[in-house]
Amino acid sequence: MVKEYFRPAGVEEALELLAVPGSLALAGGTFALAFDARAKPERIVDVALAVPRGIERRGGALRIGAGARFQELIDSEAVPAVLKAAAASMANRNARNRATVGGNLGANKSCASLVPILLVLGASVEYRERGRPSAVVPLAEWLAAPKGLALTLTAPLGSPAAGKPTPGEGLRAASLRASRTACDIATATAACAFVLDAGRVAGLRVAVGGFGPHAALRLDIAALFEGKPLPTKAEIENAVLPLLIAIGDQRGSAEYKRLRGAALVADTLHAAEVIT
Repeated sequence: MVKEYFRPAGVEEALELLAVPGSLALAGGTFALAFDARAKPERIVDVALAVPRGIERRGGALRIGAGARFQELIDSEAVPAVLKAAAASMANRNARNRATVGGNLGANKSCASLVPILLVLGASVEYRERGRPSAVVPLAEWLAAPKGLALTLTAPLGSPAAGKPTPGEGLRAASLRASRTACDIATATAACAFVLDAGRVAGLRVAVGGFGPHAALRLDIAALFEGKPLPTKAEIENAVLPLLIAIGDQRGSAEYKRLRGAALVADTLHAAEVIT
């Protein structure tokens, strides 16, 4: 039961309030206050007014405020289709109206909607700790050891490949989610980003969710296809399947989840389109 509620107007005030033991940062509330079985915090610090909410595209990068809502990503002309698709994987419109980018990163669930695509795009996080200036680190690093309060997220939309892509070819990316029904709990999530260099996959990044406590970059999966022509879906599934480890739960058996995950990775690689 919530006994104390604060809504600071600035970052420093928010950090001061969050320094009190037992405090929880509240963004949209779709994770922290959902599900009766989850322990409810008694001291809430609503950071909605404290963190940036804007969305802008500058040159080859997209900058998103941690307070931006999922539906705002979908409605923004600055956001590329692949990120809109990741946001839309949260099928419930009411939830999208509340859920924030910062909240999705902070919760860092196994099948988080935005984390896989942001990881493969090489996104970075600007965050602030109490009494210190803001700092910027790769998203993967921040997720591994969250610090302070996330303020903004920057996702480069250019090519990560070391080689020179074929003229006219830019960074390709895709993000997909698997579940039994649209509004059901996700069984797995997957995202990829790469360019085609003379018909071969280059600079490949793959991230999957549902096969560990958090979504993560999978260098082992990317290494299977780097520098090679894109295989068929069946070939991708057969290559990826031995690398996936799952635990059976209400979403399905371990074997079902492994098979579904391998198929999802194959679908994601073949669904990748050039970011515009």
